[in-house]
Amino acid sequence: MNAPMSLTLFCLGAVVLIPLLASALSVLLGSAARRVLGVLTSAAVLGLSAPILVRVTSGETLELALGGFESPLGITLRADGLSALFLAMTAIVGAVVSCYAAARPAATGKRLVAQTVEPATVTDGDHRAALTEDAPAAWRTGHAGFWPLWLGCWSGLNAVFVSGDLFNTYVGLELVGLTAVALVALGGREAWAAALRYLFIAVLGSLLFLIGVALIYSVTGTLDIIDSGEAITQLAAQGDADLAAVVLALCLISLGLALKVALVPLHGWLIPAHSSAPSAVSPLLSALVIKAALFVLLRAWLWVAGPLPELEILAWVLAGMGTAAILLGSVMALRQSRLKPLIAYSTVAQVGYWFLLLPLLLDPETSALEGQPGTTLEEGAVLAGALSGTVALALGHGLAKASLFLSAGHLKDLYSTDEITELRGAGRAHPMLVMSMGLSAVGLIGLPLSLGFSGKWLLATSAVAAGHYWILVVLVAGTLFSAAYLLKAVAPLLVMSEDDQTALTLPQAQNHPGASDRTLTGKAQLAPFLLGLLTVLTGFLGVWLTGVLEVGAPW
Repeated sequence: MNAPMSLTLFCLGAVVLIPLLASALSVLLGSAARRVLGVLTSAAVLGLSAPILVRVTSGETLELALGGFESPLGITLRADGLSALFLAMTAIVGAVVSCYAAARPAATGKRLVAQTVEPATVTDGDHRAALTEDAPAAWRTGHAGFWPLWLGCWSGLNAVFVSGDLFNTYVGLELVGLTAVALVALGGREAWAAALRYLFIAVLGSLLFLIGVALIYSVTGTLDIIDSGEAITQLAAQGDADLAAVVLALCLISLGLALKVALVPLHGWLIPAHSSAPSAVSPLLSALVIKAALFVLLRAWLWVAGPLPELEILAWVLAGMGTAAILLGSVMALRQSRLKPLIAYSTVAQVGYWFLLLPLLLDPETSALEGQPGTTLEEGAVLAGALSGTVALALGHGLAKASLFLSAGHLKDLYSTDEITELRGAGRAHPMLVMSMGLSAVGLIGLPLSLGFSGKWLLATSAVAAGHYWILVVLVAGTLFSAAYLLKAVAPLLVMSEDDQTALTLPQAQNHPGASDRTLTGKAQLAPFLLGLLTVLTGFLGVWLTGVLEVGAPW
């Protein structure tokens, strides 16, 4: 093993261990030290993720057996094209949001603080007595629990992306889910009910996933993702009766992950959780946390189950739910009068796109154009295009939605409202924030030059090649709906004056930072702008992304 490879394998373990250690250490530190540690950790994870992406891009699948114990006895970390891309997106969004949270501690949540009241004294002859009054506790912005929870969540996300076996994937999902629930609860009393509902969903989804994993283990005798996939392929070739257990396992796993990703009609928990979470938490939930469930779903369907014809009905059911999500989520977003719920319903709609490829996996006509005269398509090219389009949509959603939630949260923190009518004309006072929202809207709509456009183009061309023209219709309808609800969100902020040319008046600004923090607060607005800019600039990476996903692909 050469030195560069050894360094890369070290990075493969460090991206999980470093944020976990930082999470434990941050519990012992003060507020300012936690912010410094959080920024340093984000820089470290970003730096550790880069060598992994570079090595995988060169065509190598990385594999590290912890302690030297190979599968099935030991824990194996594995990074292929899919892992590297999700690691990179998580590192970028995590680093930017961490810097934002460090610059604006008030965005990390609310806490109850006991009021201090000077005791009154009374005199009775030569005796003096102190009378104390119970003062009600008051809510204060900024929560010390943000950094331990977020860094622990980041460790869980990376563990999911590099885990080589199903059980440790479950452990990573559990860590992500529990820390995400606690992060939602940092939003204060109004967020506690949403956090409790989220907890029930997270536990139920994990339980269903674990039962599915147990069924797969009972059939294949291994938890390793690659080995279990090979065993299931052999069973399918032999027509083994144990395939019924595999189908049941995939049904349970898909249902559990659909709960976690908030696929319609299982989406009821997402809206209150994402909209009531603190401003630095909402972007993490929408951009990163639900991506862990999507990542595992792709692993289960492509690497573990493979193209089992017995799963065709389940694939069409999930694709139908995805179509319903695009339409229902968009309609509900159009009906919202507040920014954060509108953006949350946008997440519900965007989730639907990620399930449209499933029927393509099992359709024998998927390779209809491959090998035809006048074409240069190689075997598996149509399926690779569908997967690349889906992943591009997910990655673009992560960048754009983080930017949107950061911008909306910043405005809500400043003016104590996210009512769209109350924030008319906010673009005059906060041009960078509104520009960030505009750039993000370009990506979510899927306009040219954005990663969203690349994703929709790849998915659409693969659907046409396989004869699934209904996907093209859904993509067009979803694009029009996206333009409508995002225009509703952004356009009022750009209004310069009322119809009678009178000046618009924003609500009285709240939570003004002190003089020492104004510079940091101003620079914090660079965070959503950077993510919005990346949403557009990454649109040029469509072909490169397809090549990266070929590394370690199951076809």
